Amino acid sequence: MNDMNASARKIILVTGASGGIGKQTALALAQQGHTIVMHGRNPDKTRAARDWIVERSGNPDVHAHIADLSLMASVRDFAEEIAGTYDHLDVLVNNAGGQFGSAREVTAEGHEKTFAINTLQPFLLTSLLLPMLERSDSARIVTVASESYRQGGRPILDDIELERHYSMVRAYGLSKLYVWWLMRQFDERLKASGVRNIAVNTVEPGSAATSLQRESIRTAPWMLPLLILWLPFIRSAAHGARTSVFMATDPSVEGVSGGFYGNRRPKHINPKWISPEGERRVWEYCSKACAEQLSGFASPIDMV
Repeated sequence: MNDMNASARKIILVTGASGGIGKQTALALAQQGHTIVMHGRNPDKTRAARDWIVERSGNPDVHAHIADLSLMASVRDFAEEIAGTYDHLDVLVNNAGGQFGSAREVTAEGHEKTFAINTLQPFLLTSLLLPMLERSDSARIVTVASESYRQGGRPILDDIELERHYSMVRAYGLSKLYVWWLMRQFDERLKASGVRNIAVNTVEPGSAATSLQRESIRTAPWMLPLLILWLPFIRSAAHGARTSVFMATDPSVEGVSGGFYGNRRPKHINPKWISPEGERRVWEYCSKACAEQLSGFASPIDMV
């Protein structure tokens, strides 16, 4: 573990940190000497990951929290648990994500699963944790999207949860496009509200070996030949975590906000993927979908 004075030590929450890119992100940040707040869904797996990170990093200041973030009621409970445990947050890494099968599935709350975990939960969790981030001298929100945002096709804004147009590829690609749009909205709304100490950026990890591929093969076996062809281009989860770690703590991006980064550099974005109207409609949809969980919440930004 790197020696670090108290003023430089950050409290960092990483969601989806029990495996894959999230686990490697938490490890790298623990090795820097920060306080790490790990989220995972499976209690045994998450606590085992926590012990592994402590052993590998030599940093005992790593804490495991359990929640099923595919359910918005659980997201609110999780945010309340974090707010009751820590006095502020310096960094939120929205890493948790999922990819599901060829048949459309919904959560117990009625949301399409891919949209719920990849788009709706980072919107709600980020919203609920803004007051904690605002108490930091300099906070950062880092949200993991994917280059797959280009593979979902044309956004279907009158069927955001794909009740009529579902496919696995479309659901995953659009969920990553929409979460990027939402982070652009957070950036704009924070600036419009005069909040200057929270930076919001989106990252893509490249093709990395994670449980997403295993889940894809389990639920859609037809993908196996495609993944075999793609194997030479797949890098380790540790490599996939590099840009998240960079955007979470590197001094060179202090104050940078509103960006999309990959391989620790700004990505060139084709303007056809940027849609102020689309951003507004997805934001409004998510606000309505999370209205119950946001009830009574005093936000530092305009949530409408």
